[in-house]
Amino acid sequence: MTHSSYWKKIVGVFSGTAIAQAILLLGSLIIARIYAPDSFGVFATWLGISQIVTVGITYRLESAFGLEADGKTRTELVAVTVAMVLLTGGVLSMLLAVLAWGIGTLSNQIPAILLWLLIPQSVGMALSLVWESWAANNGDIKKLSIIRICQACFIMLMQIAAGVFYPDAASLAAAQTLAVWFSVLLCVTMMPLRSAMSAVNSSVMLRLMGHYWKKYRRFPLLALPADLINTAAAQMPVILIGSRFGAEIAGYYALATRMMGAPVALLGGAVRDVFKRAANEEFRALGHCRSIYQRTFWVLLGLSLAMVAFVIPFAEKVFSLVFGQQWALAGIMATWLIPRYALGFMASPLSYTFYVVQKQNIDLVWQVGLFTMTMLTLLIFDSYRNALLYYSGGYALMYMLYLGLSWRYCQQPVQRK
Repeated sequence: MTHSSYWKKIVGVFSGTAIAQAILLLGSLIIARIYAPDSFGVFATWLGISQIVTVGITYRLESAFGLEADGKTRTELVAVTVAMVLLTGGVLSMLLAVLAWGIGTLSNQIPAILLWLLIPQSVGMALSLVWESWAANNGDIKKLSIIRICQACFIMLMQIAAGVFYPDAASLAAAQTLAVWFSVLLCVTMMPLRSAMSAVNSSVMLRLMGHYWKKYRRFPLLALPADLINTAAAQMPVILIGSRFGAEIAGYYALATRMMGAPVALLGGAVRDVFKRAANEEFRALGHCRSIYQRTFWVLLGLSLAMVAFVIPFAEKVFSLVFGQQWALAGIMATWLIPRYALGFMASPLSYTFYVVQKQNIDLVWQVGLFTMTMLTLLIFDSYRNALLYYSGGYALMYMLYLGLSWRYCQQPVQRK
């Protein structure tokens, strides 16, 4: 892939992602004035748990899509991944139904309805993630952008509408779940899997599942635990903050991370979507992906520094002005979290290098270290201020190590098995 075509694709993904994120940010402005911080905190805790479940039920097979050539074999892998998501989701739904019936609430803070919605939300998000990854690895930027923009619209409109009548955490969760499934319906309509797999019956599907599970066993065995730990490390703060310091503080933290995470999801996600395909192409051609890594790194560094220069002096004022004075603490938290997000903005897109060179075992060890750091910093300190400051600093140090490792592996010639 040439230099110009690479960045042209990134701009294409960025445009669609930018619109999607702009819609979600606009929705956040309205949602913050409809819902109280404690309701937002309970919802954020539930959504954090859902994110962990979402990663688990994909088995991280969607990360292997780019390792298959365009066409039939990739479509087969997509079908296998969808089947695994649905089967696992069905089993978890039955287990959680028994659990929800028995205990009614979780930690006496989360309403029972949120337990009932947890697996449907997670399965919907997992399926949406599968289709997005499929579109990204096919290089179908237009469809990828449409999916993300429409999903953002569905979530924003449904959560605002629900809040007008019932401004509580249950309404946020119900609207989120319904919106995600509307998005899945759109994905299936735009990129139908059945037409491509019409000749596949149950016995053939079982054979395909066995074949691709064996071929990409490193993803569920190594990449999945690593990503589960990573997602848990990312979501654990809002869960622990809610349990230790209350739902209101968790609400402030959730809004801060939503706003700080927007640039990472916006441009970082766009870069990652294109980097996946470009890195795989360069690796297949040269045995390494050093060139595309370097070009991507320097651009991400410049954008990361620009984010730091804006957030530190202006975050508190912007949060107070845009969301209302009651959310000023969220702006202060944003400045505390800038080391974590500035380094994460760079490391996240380039982390796909570990998949390209099949170094999931190293990634897993790093993720264990990250999770350990997260738990220690959030449990040791008695004030949420100190907990978040040390958490952010520790995250930044771990990301520096991660970048160093990814740079080392991107330039080492490796033969895929």
